[in-house]
Amino acid sequence: MLKPEDVVEAALRGLSRHDAEALMREADMFTLAQAAHAVSQKFYGDVVTFVNNIVVNYSNVCVAKCPICAFYRLPGSPDAYVRKPEEVAAAVRQAVEQRGVTELHINGGFNPFLTPEYFDQLFSAVKKAAPRVVIKGPTMAEVDYYAKLWHMSWREVLSRWKDAGLDAISGGGAEIFAEEVRRVVAPHKISGEEWIRIAEVAHELGIPSNATMLYGHVEEDRHVVDHIFRVKELQEKTGRVLLFIPVKYNPQNTELYKRGVVKGPAPATYDVKVVAISRLILLDRLKVAAYWLSVGKKLASTLLLAGANDLVGTMYNEAVLRSAGAPHSATPEELAAIAREVGKRPAERDTFHRIIRYI
Repeated sequence: MLKPEDVVEAALRGLSRHDAEALMREADMFTLAQAAHAVSQKFYGDVVTFVNNIVVNYSNVCVAKCPICAFYRLPGSPDAYVRKPEEVAAAVRQAVEQRGVTELHINGGFNPFLTPEYFDQLFSAVKKAAPRVVIKGPTMAEVDYYAKLWHMSWREVLSRWKDAGLDAISGGGAEIFAEEVRRVVAPHKISGEEWIRIAEVAHELGIPSNATMLYGHVEEDRHVVDHIFRVKELQEKTGRVLLFIPVKYNPQNTELYKRGVVKGPAPATYDVKVVAISRLILLDRLKVAAYWLSVGKKLASTLLLAGANDLVGTMYNEAVLRSAGAPHSATPEELAAIAREVGKRPAERDTFHRIIRYI
């Protein structure tokens, strides 16, 4: 029977994909969690971080029609919207004044009516209203869509957005990199390989990014392991990935759920295994998130004992996961309580993982 110390030793030597798949399949949740926690403590200590941020979706119009998404609206829908740049800027300024946020997380969908000038005005308006706020977003998938729409290269889109005020790229849209999975969950989005290549272009331009992984739908253990290894390889190549965020799929209100492809949320045991194997593969390359918004605040505490050491952010105003049944936002004090509950030391950070204050 595997012991946690055996798993730690194997992880520190360096797991292969085959090793990691075997652990996912054969090791029990408690063994993996204990081993991953030991590795996290070795490299990161007991500090758990998060950013104080606001989420704004510039538009809910999207023609990708992903069956995993409950947020999007097609063009012409009565509740479709596009936010004016000055509206977004005002919301950010208010969040700074009232809540002390340091980051704007902004994304939307594939809106065929938006122009390059819209994003120029959007990012510059935010910077004018709140010069110290870091703008993070949109996703790699949005970069590709708008590049094609505007007949530009990925580099041209990213460079233009950076000039207008973009500081970092959201890690969304990664889903699971394996193509057989993407064909089911996001058939009209970029491939996993393209996601990685766009990230490399962004990193070359000095625009760092997060990296996500959406799990708990139709993937298998081998797909999870492969995804994490590819994120690790990206980080070893560029050094510009800021955080790895495993995102639990919330099926409520999505097409996959309505069609019966996914029967319900993945069990908590699987959440623990996904986070633990992430730490055991990534080691000290990246922080691993306990994304409370997708797993709930109680389980997030548990994941901090299974290899996770970041709570992502306060996520004021988040709407995408909320539309699929996820919880709402959290205050810095609430996130600090999640960390303290399991004996961790909470700290507010900025987007680039510099500590602002311990709470």
